Amino acid sequence: LSEIRKRVPPTNPPPQPEILPSKMATPFFLLLLVLRFYGGKAEFSEPVCEANAEGKCEGVAAPGDASASGNGFLFARNGDYENTTLLDVDSAKVNDIDQLLELACTALKIESAAEACAPGSGARLVDSRGSRVTSVLDVVEGKHHEPIYVVPRWLHFIWPTVKVGHEVFPTNVKSADPKNPMSLVTLSMRPRVFKIKNFMTLAEVEEIIEKNKPRLKRSTVGATASFDKTRTSTNTWDLHSRISKRFKKRAFDMLGMDHVLDQEDGLQILNYQPGQYYKPHVDWLNPALEDMEGNLYPKIDNGTNRFATVFFYMNTVPEGGHTVFPRSYSHSYFDGNKVMRDGPKNPPPGYISDRDAAWACNTSSSALRSDAVSGEAVLFYNQLEDGTLDHESLHGGCPVIEGEKWAANLWIWNRPRSGSFRIKKGRKQRKPDKIVDGKVKFHIQNGAGVDIDVHWVNPQKELHNMGTVKPGEFLTLNSFVGHKFAITNPGDSNMADAWSFVDVTEKLHEGVERIAPKES
Repeated sequence: LSEIRKRVPPTNPPPQPEILPSKMATPFFLLLLVLRFYGGKAEFSEPVCEANAEGKCEGVAAPGDASASGNGFLFARNGDYENTTLLDVDSAKVNDIDQLLELACTALKIESAAEACAPGSGARLVDSRGSRVTSVLDVVEGKHHEPIYVVPRWLHFIWPTVKVGHEVFPTNVKSADPKNPMSLVTLSMRPRVFKIKNFMTLAEVEEIIEKNKPRLKRSTVGATASFDKTRTSTNTWDLHSRISKRFKKRAFDMLGMDHVLDQEDGLQILNYQPGQYYKPHVDWLNPALEDMEGNLYPKIDNGTNRFATVFFYMNTVPEGGHTVFPRSYSHSYFDGNKVMRDGPKNPPPGYISDRDAAWACNTSSSALRSDAVSGEAVLFYNQLEDGTLDHESLHGGCPVIEGEKWAANLWIWNRPRSGSFRIKKGRKQRKPDKIVDGKVKFHIQNGAGVDIDVHWVNPQKELHNMGTVKPGEFLTLNSFVGHKFAITNPGDSNMADAWSFVDVTEKLHEGVERIAPKES
């Protein structure tokens, strides 16, 4: 055991039944325990600790500590697998999880630790399979996988990459099919990109395509929802269907977040025909250009922006249709030749030349490309561990060469959004409705004798279905002042009625604004 110089990263397979060791199996069983408590860091030259008969660390010389003894466990900053600190955890001395959290914060030298890890503040400990640590005794008894990550109160848990090819089976989310458990496989260290296996079932895929296929319209870009030659696909939004709610809840669970409606943009359904593509871009909104209630900086004064993107593949594309990450230089087949060579030294966020974008999608380049495989998804983070917007998260949809591509994406924000978009000076903008700060929750009751469809109307006066209301039933929606809505009969694009919320302090019928149908 003393000759072990490398710690094997845990593959985290699904839990297996315990097997009690026999006397002859004791040396092998002890080796497994040692590997378990070493499990975490990729490589180091000297052993972190010597394991005793129970697999605990004794006589430890941890980074930054002169010595430690007793029950030694590894703790790390949020998402940072490479730098760990060993703590001596004794359940007789550490009374509760808040005390353990404060000790870990101090040992890791987290900025403003007293505030960041204060009891009851929302700070938490999360193990390497995404489950929250709630008991000191569980830590001491080794019920959580090493290392344990410290997540300060104003941040969300970020999955550690460990190394390219590392696979983890999350315990914080229920798989769509228990026989085929969900797993995350690291594709890139930076940007932080994961393939998600077995996110959805074939039946779920078929249901969501069938429901949304008739609603597809030309895709738009940006907060202004404008048409652009850089995006040629068609799309629609599925906000309130049973299947979309299931997808969104599962994605939030996988990220270790509570599902909050104000922290998601809804499920966007996408279809790409041969030749259609989306030029590489970043998903986070540029605070210098697009302003939402004055603060898109996640690190400043409770700012909020897109935190993570989950992109779902709903069919297998025979050729093309990859999701490409031109600024990844850590994936397994990167040959050292950077994809992005054209353009200024300090490009603006989301910049890539047309030539570099085309080369990134060429299979002769070594750019990171995620294959479109039915039932799988790709997760990437738009923010770094500390909330900084990640310029390396540039990504795009490569042209479909053969067949078609069905996909969906979910943008998840780090904090609830508090209002409508306002576009800063210097950019083309539409004439806004009278905007008054505040949100509105409203109910629509169908008093007609037939089904009705309720739609959100985008700035181009295109309809996005929010749900069907049967006679006598209600539909409840959350919105913001300035948003427009319309009523149609199912399957009919002509508007039967339309309105916008001009001022939430006025009664609904006093805030009605008529807008003309597209064709009337």
